[in-house]
Amino acid sequence: MRLAKTTFVAVTLAGLLAAPGAHAAIILNFFPASDFNANTSVMDAALGITGFTIDTFEQTALLPGLTISLSGGVTATTWTSLPNLFDAGVCGSLSVGAWDGTHAATNSITNLLNSCTTPTGLAALTTFNYAPGATSFGISLSNFQSVNPPSPQFAITNHELFVNGVDLGVLETLAGADWSPGIARNAYLRVDATGGSTITSVGFQNLATTGTLDFLAFDRFAIQQSSSVPEPGSLWLFICGATLVGVRLFRQPR
Repeated sequence: MRLAKTTFVAVTLAGLLAAPGAHAAIILNFFPASDFNANTSVMDAALGITGFTIDTFEQTALLPGLTISLSGGVTATTWTSLPNLFDAGVCGSLSVGAWDGTHAATNSITNLLNSCTTPTGLAALTTFNYAPGATSFGISLSNFQSVNPPSPQFAITNHELFVNGVDLGVLETLAGADWSPGIARNAYLRVDATGGSTITSVGFQNLATTGTLDFLAFDRFAIQQSSSVPEPGSLWLFICGATLVGVRLFRQPR
């Protein structure tokens, strides 16, 4: 598997609380648009998501446990299924670059466009929630009209990244050279949890609060669900406890 060019490690309070005594961290792995491949098996291997559970957004039903929340600029809404299928090619030369199939999830409150040039009904914050928790979480990003680096079409705003509700900083800065702004495939993001922590939400926020909000598209959602096997530290404590109980039982008068 090819390693991502840009990797960012963030030690979070939520992660530390989830794994006492362990070095819990959230690792961000960014992959450039050049890793896109129409052969999804080849692409998944490059992105490190082979064997993950995938939602292609080619149907309105979402994966069990997945919900999508939209807020800011719209009435706060949480989708348990997509309200509509968004055709990534609907806008001709301004079409969004899909990462699989022909559809995507967006930050439009209806998951449709009322206009290809000045869309409205866009959420400032789009959050993907996965209730069971995941050790790895992947998603493709398209159509982000960044200010820095500037989009060649419409430089509207940069974007903030949130993992488990924690602000990790500006998406474009975190992605570095792997980011390609504009009406195109921008990058693929894979978030990994370590030290026994899990990922329950990943959010993307338009930093611009006035004027036209940026229309964002997401595709190839991938999760690797957390294992029920205890972490080494927890397993060791369990073994020690079981051993002490056994010794006490053995020493009891018969």
